[in-house]
Amino acid sequence: MNMEQLRYFLSVAVHRSFTEAAKEFYMTQPAITHQISALERDLGTKLLIRTTRSVSLTRAGELFLEDAKRMLDLEERARDRLLQAERNDNLTLAVGYLNSPSRHFLPRIMLDYRARYPQVRVELFRRDADSLRRDCEESAFDAAFSVLTDLQDLSQYHCRKLGSDFYCLVCPKDHHCLENMVVRYDRLATEPFVCLSSRAGSFMYKQFRQICKNLGFTPRVLAEYAAMEDVIFAVECGQALTILPYHIREYMHTDLAFLPLDGDNPVIDLGMVWRRESGNPALTWLVELINHYLVEQPDLF
Repeated sequence: MNMEQLRYFLSVAVHRSFTEAAKEFYMTQPAITHQISALERDLGTKLLIRTTRSVSLTRAGELFLEDAKRMLDLEERARDRLLQAERNDNLTLAVGYLNSPSRHFLPRIMLDYRARYPQVRVELFRRDADSLRRDCEESAFDAAFSVLTDLQDLSQYHCRKLGSDFYCLVCPKDHHCLENMVVRYDRLATEPFVCLSSRAGSFMYKQFRQICKNLGFTPRVLAEYAAMEDVIFAVECGQALTILPYHIREYMHTDLAFLPLDGDNPVIDLGMVWRRESGNPALTWLVELINHYLVEQPDLF
């Protein structure tokens, strides 16, 4: 069995005629008949019922027709991908990201992107908030993902909000400031806290301070860390409590409690920027993929 035989079979099945199939491929009718007979011998079953007046599909032929269409479609897609790779050889895509607000969705997006566009060399650059903003101002990235506030007003980039996240109190599940997994707010003022440093996440740091103010206390900050992993680790070690966006729970794989906070507290908005008029098809494909997820799976963000 080969792809040409599948094409001949599909043509005969569509036209219900060996003569019309022969015309389509500029072949003689006996040549088409020979190829179909060879296909039937290879498969070990009759696909077509031939009479002097008509051609029809056997039950096996009807089943095989669907498979033949899928195989031919797959071959066409494979050829298209190879041609695309040849046309767009040496394409690169530079993506900057702030880990904490994008870690829960960016790996899935990039896995899908790599599967669709294997010819693109994707370069991922993890930065803290200040460095990401500075590199964007220097046009270092094709696209970047971070807290929306840190990405706004970059003249050389388009900007878009992707989603929002709410803040939670993060602590061990058996902590004394909890009662049946409900926060005892009257006890928070005397507890030590850890947080992300203002340099690593200036917007998140400000929101942490504002949330504590809204809850009626000034936090006693034991330590500030440059990485979210260090903040979580300190809480896991029982050193302190913290207040973080809920989505962090989805990738940190920790057994800590993440409890939504009462009151009208700020949320953290996630954003994306991408270069204006870059002319890079790899960037166009990424933006199209993000649009797809925003429509089909907005909860991902």
